[in-house]
Amino acid sequence: MSHFHYFVFVLLLSFGLSSSFTWVPNPFRTQYVRIINNLNNELLDGHCISADNDLSLKTLQPKGEWEFSFRPNFQGTTLFYCYFFYGSFHAAFDVYAATYKWKWACGGDHCIWIVQEDGFYLYQIQKDENVKKHDWETNI
Repeated sequence: MSHFHYFVFVLLLSFGLSSSFTWVPNPFRTQYVRIINNLNNELLDGHCISADNDLSLKTLQPKGEWEFSFRPNFQGTTLFYCYFFYGSFHAAFDVYAATYKWKWACGGDHCIWIVQEDGFYLYQIQKDENVKKHDWETNI
C-alpha cells in the first residue's frame, strides 16, 4: 500500500471513530436523565425502569427535580422507559436509549425532560430550546 493510500485509510478510520461523525455507547461514560416538574402546584409521580434497573416510584414536588445516572451496557442496548402520572393524566415513553438519535436529541450525556401541563419537553442543549415530544393522556 502506498504512503498516500495508507494516509487516506488512517484518516478515514480516525473520522469513523470520531465522536463528531459517529457515536457508539461508551460503557465507561456516565449518562444522566433529569426530570423537572414544571406542573403548576401539582405533584408528579414517575416510575422509570430499564432491563437491569427498577428505579421505583418517585414523587416530585412542584418545581422539583429527579436525576439518575448510569453507564450504557457493552451491547449498546440500554434503554430507560418511564411512566408518569398526576391528577387524571398519565403518559409512558422512553426517556433514554443508547443510540445516536438520542445522543443528538439530548445534546450530549444529559437528557433533560421538562414536564408541563401540555406535555413533555426534551431540552436540546445544542439549540438551547425545549422541544415538545409527548402529550398527556387522560384517564377514562
